[in-house]
Amino acid sequence: MTPSFAIGMLGAAFAILWPLCRTRTSMLLMQSGVAVFFALHYVLEGAVTGAVMNGLGLAQGLLAIPLGDKPLFRVAYLATLPLIAFVLVMTWAGAPSAFAAVGFAMISLGRYQLSTVRFRMFLLIAIPCWMLHNASVGSVPGLIADTFALGTSAWMLRRDLQRERARRQKVRLAGA
Repeated sequence: MTPSFAIGMLGAAFAILWPLCRTRTSMLLMQSGVAVFFALHYVLEGAVTGAVMNGLGLAQGLLAIPLGDKPLFRVAYLATLPLIAFVLVMTWAGAPSAFAAVGFAMISLGRYQLSTVRFRMFLLIAIPCWMLHNASVGSVPGLIADTFALGTSAWMLRRDLQRERARRQKVRLAGA
């Protein structure tokens, strides 16, 4: 087992667990763990765009936590979005870079959401992009993480949507 694989598998563990989190804050904290380990994994694999996007993801994840409570964090968070294009241009390595940038852009839009349902929806769009990136750069831990995260994200989104529908139904019945 190489150091890159071991570090990638630590990131995969976080990636497998974050979709199971029930709150936005816990999802963001777990994603920060994913970002740390996958940034290191991608550096060791020579996947520079993926590494830098994950480094930026760590900063974004932490900035996104207080978005609902502190308006200045919204400004700081939004200021990170143009960096996606800058990183893409500065680290361009063909298709893997494009997949990482699109996946990261979708995750960025997801992190900006205050609703866990909308957060999960954007992440379900992002995961296939990261799967393409990971297949392109040969990241087995990344593919493992993405496969599990896609399944658990879909399952948790379904659960959240069912709860939201039940809550709305309860409110409608109470108002009738």
